[in-house]
Amino acid sequence: MFGVYKTVLYLYVASMISAVANFYISKRFGRKLVLKFVGARGISQVDKFTEIFGTKLLIISRIMGFSVFELISYAAGLTKISFKKYFIITLIFTLIPSIAFGYLFRDIDVTSKYNVFLWFGAILSTGIIFSVFIKIFLRKKNNKS
Repeated sequence: MFGVYKTVLYLYVASMISAVANFYISKRFGRKLVLKFVGARGISQVDKFTEIFGTKLLIISRIMGFSVFELISYAAGLTKISFKKYFIITLIFTLIPSIAFGYLFRDIDVTSKYNVFLWFGAILSTGIIFSVFIKIFLRKKNNKS
């Protein structure tokens, strides 16, 4: 529709705007407002992320892309991470999935059911892979405790 370069640029800029807004909302207004946005199930995921939050988790979540992007942004705002550190990590590592998805799906025809399922499957797969990473993080953290 826009071409690969514009698509990647738009996707990247939108992701950065979302990341900054979500971080600011949770940092400024706290858990109560985040609960209203993400609901009970979402806030339990946010709570899990804040328990294990660190630079590694932020980097991995940004590389994995879109499946938990907002939840990680809210979780980061509820921790002690500085905005500068959060922003730099997000700025660098959000570029990777933006480029990957831009190129992978550059010729996708969204009017085709097959292509929409392919796109949705890719998003779902990254979510599953990220869930595996989270379980590994939790196991390592529990073993250290």
